[in-house]
Amino acid sequence: MTIPQGKTLFNEGIEIYRDGGLIQILIARENDMNRMNWEVLHRLLSICNSLKEDSTAHVCIITGQGHKAFSFGLLNPELRASMSKLEVVQLVRFANEVFNAIESLPQISIAAINGKVIAGGFELSLACDMRYAVDHSVMCMPEASWGGFPGAGAPVRLPMIVGAAKAIELICTCSEVTAFNMEKLGIVQAVYPQHDFMNQVLNIAQKINANGPLAIKGAKSIIRQRLMGGFHEASELSKFLRHSLEWSDDVAEGMNAFSQNRVPKFKGY
Repeated sequence: MTIPQGKTLFNEGIEIYRDGGLIQILIARENDMNRMNWEVLHRLLSICNSLKEDSTAHVCIITGQGHKAFSFGLLNPELRASMSKLEVVQLVRFANEVFNAIESLPQISIAAINGKVIAGGFELSLACDMRYAVDHSVMCMPEASWGGFPGAGAPVRLPMIVGAAKAIELICTCSEVTAFNMEKLGIVQAVYPQHDFMNQVLNIAQKINANGPLAIKGAKSIIRQRLMGGFHEASELSKFLRHSLEWSDDVAEGMNAFSQNRVPKFKGY
């Protein structure tokens, strides 16, 4: 299915806007901080499958609805408590599949980080080729404080952007990072004020879209191929460890501590 021109609405919490070779994907779940549920992930994968076969699409922007959040990811302790461990693992693994599909798109992908970006939402942005942030945005990976680690690609992709030591620090301290510090670290390419944010991102996307499709897609393919060494192995290790982690006592303790508003007492098993 080729994505049609103009605006397309889906019941799954996704909106698409197309203007020639420029595609905008909006996660339209503002009431839940643009969290990605099964329906959103399935729709994103369907869009990726369409774009793979669409030689007339050249640039893809992904952003969130409103001004508060790009996306709060997939899970939080309350949601996890309502799911079985197997359901949690299945959701995280499917998110990996979707984010890998986004990264593998022939088009140039841009994450327009329009607000706070948490956990799996940050991992979604890392799967994009480029990232731009609004000036009030904040990034955080809180999973370690819940007894887990980011399971949808951050330990694989983030070191390629900020280096191994800084990636370990950000993941293991659960620190919040402001938009301007994201820019200093190279996580985002630029930061813009809210009133002009999407105009600036669209301007960049339009400049890319105006250039030769074979040139921009070829450059992306070469650069991605250069960065692929060890990616598959790291991704498989992440799947294995994430599965083991889900059945650990520490994850149960992290969830209980969060619900009881206390400091967790982790044991390491």
